[in-house]
Amino acid sequence: MTLRSVRRAGFAFSGVLAVGIGLGAFSSAALAAAGKTGSPTVTDDSAAMPEVSGVTARARPAPVFLPEGIPERLDFDFGDFKGWLRYKGGWNLEGTVRHRGLRCGTYRAGLRFGAGNPGCENVQWLTEVSYATDQRQCNNASMWHSGGDINLDLRKDFGRITCAERVISCSGFCR
Repeated sequence: MTLRSVRRAGFAFSGVLAVGIGLGAFSSAALAAAGKTGSPTVTDDSAAMPEVSGVTARARPAPVFLPEGIPERLDFDFGDFKGWLRYKGGWNLEGTVRHRGLRCGTYRAGLRFGAGNPGCENVQWLTEVSYATDQRQCNNASMWHSGGDINLDLRKDFGRITCAERVISCSGFCR
């Protein structure tokens, strides 16, 4: 499982980051290591800076196979979320999103699918992120997100899919 977190505020960080960390948690040394100089001015403009975090997981064939010998479904375990993709292009994800803080944020959960090595490194993404949920959360709420969609184009790439990424996007006051 690989975690990526990006805060869209002029700075982009890659690698393993805790979901929900804002720029205020980074030191000047970390910014300098990332190629940025000086100390950023951190303001409370988080409503204007959408936050996106993603976790990748490798595909595991479900124990049901079609007559052609291919799995009917691929399962993905993201830890905090579970997801699946059916051979005919239907997909679903479900899990809990935790909002920290009193001010509200709007969270969206979605998936994208790709082909990569067994550790889901160097993934060639075959789809863009498709969001299935959209919920406003306030007051330190944890909410269940569950949804899905059908993408008929996935059927032609089903045999190539080895990875998926669960993406959480937040706008508003996100922590």
